[in-house]
Amino acid sequence: ANPHPDIRPSASLPSNLSHNAVSANQHTAIKYQNVSAPKDLYAQAPSAASKPIVSIFSCAARQLQQPPSPSGNPPISTLLPYTYAGPSRAGLFRVDILERHPFTTQTFVPLAASAGVPHAAYLVIVAPTLPAEGEDSSLPAPKTGGKGPGRPDLANLKAFVATPGQAVTYGAGTWHAPMVALGPPGTAIDFVVTQFASGVGAEDCQEVVIEAQGEGVVVQVPERMPVAKL
Repeated sequence: ANPHPDIRPSASLPSNLSHNAVSANQHTAIKYQNVSAPKDLYAQAPSAASKPIVSIFSCAARQLQQPPSPSGNPPISTLLPYTYAGPSRAGLFRVDILERHPFTTQTFVPLAASAGVPHAAYLVIVAPTLPAEGEDSSLPAPKTGGKGPGRPDLANLKAFVATPGQAVTYGAGTWHAPMVALGPPGTAIDFVVTQFASGVGAEDCQEVVIEAQGEGVVVQVPERMPVAKL
């Protein structure tokens, strides 16, 4: 037994820790290994070149639509509820554009939300890839390890709510919405973003603009609910 755990923490770890956790920093920390695996597929790109990129994104809170849900198809509900105490607790977000990075993973790690917004959050909106058709095959995409050159499958689009205590990694070639920070007007969430890049536009990022008559693709952000435990 350790007679003074407050002075000299134990070098042993509980058996139920995930991600092959190990002791670190003179037994004052737990290291969760390989929680997210960066992937660089640029060897299969036309440029065959890449470098690691670390960026800071300061993402302003998006405005949610407050009118009731449009008639027709119901909005896509987020799959993870969250707690948010801002003036607009719930609303609708229209998805106008999706993007993907065919040769690289992209990880968003929240740094901090604006002061005074303890329950800020952000949306994670993703869609599978359809089989390639027509001009899709001309887009640069890896032969293996990616999702292929097809367009997004909007019928199976999914949306999640994440808190500033949660990071997200988009797989190489995964269609996703640009960052959607949630919170009162004038607030923001800062992220560290890591990925690989070649500097060639069509290799680094491909976009699809969603044009539709009527409501289009709409995500319903829930009103105050308990935070889900992952």
